[in-house]
Formats: sequence, C-alpha cells, structure tokens
Amino acid sequence: MEKSEFLKILVLTARRCVKNRYKYHRLDKSRLGEAEVRNVMAKILEEKKIYYGIEVSTQEKFQKQVKKTTRRALIDLAIYNGPETELPSIIVEFKRAQPAVYNIIKDFKKMMAEPNDIKGACFFHILPQSEGAKEGKVSMGRILRARNEIIKKYEEAYKEAKVRQCVDKWFILFILDGSKDEYYYVEKESICCLDGLGTGKWNVLKSRQREDNF
Repeated sequence: MEKSEFLKILVLTARRCVKNRYKYHRLDKSRLGEAEVRNVMAKILEEKKIYYGIEVSTQEKFQKQVKKTTRRALIDLAIYNGPETELPSIIVEFKRAQPAVYNIIKDFKKMMAEPNDIKGACFFHILPQSEGAKEGKVSMGRILRARNEIIKKYEEAYKEAKVRQCVDKWFILFILDGSKDEYYYVEKESICCLDGLGTGKWNVLKSRQREDNF
C-alpha cells in the first residue's frame, strides 16, 4: 500500500469516528478509545478489500522489564499486501489520551526493530472529547496544552527508544482530537531519523455525504 493511500484511510477512520457515524456502531467521542478506533479502521479496510491482522506478533523478540525474559511483542494492527504475504507492509499502534512515556517508548522500539520488508509505521493517537467540549465550555488554551503535551511525549519517547539496530521505514504520527473534530498529521521519510514531530499541521474534519472512493 502506498503512503498516500494509507493517509486516506487514516483520515476516513477519523471522520467515521467523529463525523460520519455508523448507524448501529455506537461511538461516544468522550470515551473514544483504542479498541473502538481500531474497529472502525478494520471496517474500512474490509470495505476496501485490504488485508489486515489484529494483535499480530512481531518478528523480533524484546526483553520484558520485570522478569528480564525475552518474548515477541504484539502489533495493534498490521496491513498486508495480499492474502499470502508473510510480513505486513504497514504496522499501526493506537494510543489514547496522555499515556506514560514508557508505553510510547515500547511501541517505538517495536516499530524501529521490525524487518525492512515492512515499509511504514504509524501511531494513531486519540485525544477524546474533553468534558464540557460538547457544550463549548472548554477553553482553546486547555485544548492546545493537551495537544502540545502529547506531541512532546512522542518526541521524548523517541529520544529514549533504543534498539540494537534501527531498520529503515517511513513513519507517520496521526492525532485525532475529539474536542475540535480536527486531526494532526506529520510524516517522516525514516523512523531512524525523526526530528521535528511538532512540525505537522492541524486539519479540520469535514462531514461528507460521499466519502473518498479509492
């Protein structure tokens, strides 16, 4: 899958979560979580006849912090080029709200260490709708602070993520803000050389009667 096509899937997932809702799949913006957003993306991939897997084992083994044992980790969602493809072409990790930096570090390590048959890696981060946002009672200052804080966490986590060998692949940080129905997007050519994760742009999610057909 090309990166431009994947971006359309990211935006469509975000729009389905906060704008063009499903008739029977109930989504609450204030409680929007990793599992709900992953389910929406999976529905879209099936509609587009794109192969995917959920909770897919990594190829590399990682050391557990507590028991010092090594084991394979799990990838939240993996996209494949075909039904018989052994390795995915894109791996996606979902995060919500303001997680501990250590939890982001772990996922960065997975992305950096996976084989170069995997062409791209992405974080899809959800900032759920703040309490009072629906009634317009949340200040823009509070929203901006939450946005800046999470981007800084990703920058800090990347600096702390150390692997034996970083395997080159493109990288995307995508953030959905449920309080303003906006998304943030920044892409980098190589996950082995990430700088300026705060150089992306916030975009307004618009409702569409007819969604992108690609």
